[in-house]
Amino acid sequence: MSTQAEKGQTFRALHQRDRAFIIPNPWDAGTARLLEYLGFEALATTSAGYAFSVGQRDTPSTRRNDGPRVGDRRGNWPAR
Repeated sequence: MSTQAEKGQTFRALHQRDRAFIIPNPWDAGTARLLEYLGFEALATTSAGYAFSVGQRDTPSTRRNDGPRVGDRRGNWPAR
């Protein structure tokens, strides 16, 4: 398992290569799994997209309370 520092280095390297780095913004676990299957190397998070997908408004309170759990709901995949 990678350390947080190693994951950060991996993510930084995606920005420093010669070709485009495209990072999609899935709104739920199914979409995240599909995008991973399609070969995307990293996924962003969208507080509004996630909140709307579970029938909530995107507010500072929602982000603070639900934000830490979003990765777990998406599957919490490690950086490659």
